[in-house]
Amino acid sequence: MNERNRPILENNAGSSGLGSIFDADDSDNSLVTVAAGFHHERLPVGNTRVRDIRTRFRDRFDIAPNSQAMIDGHEAGEDTVVRAGQVLMFTNQAGEKGA
Repeated sequence: MNERNRPILENNAGSSGLGSIFDADDSDNSLVTVAAGFHHERLPVGNTRVRDIRTRFRDRFDIAPNSQAMIDGHEAGEDTVVRAGQVLMFTNQAGEKGA
């Protein structure tokens, strides 16, 4: 996979009140929480269609091809664009087994 790691940016501002090296880095505003089964991760896939995310992370998250996509608790179609800050879950109906 061609994944990029977020760069580690240190802020050595000291006691000037400009921040700390332990402050969260908000420079990448495209993070989406992607979950399937017990797998979940925050990934830089904002402004991406559900279909593209499913294809890209199918093996990594063990996403079933017939699983239902849910964005923030609501059913979503394959052409729905996931925005930064949202939660995308791939779920199976109760009583169904994965492929």
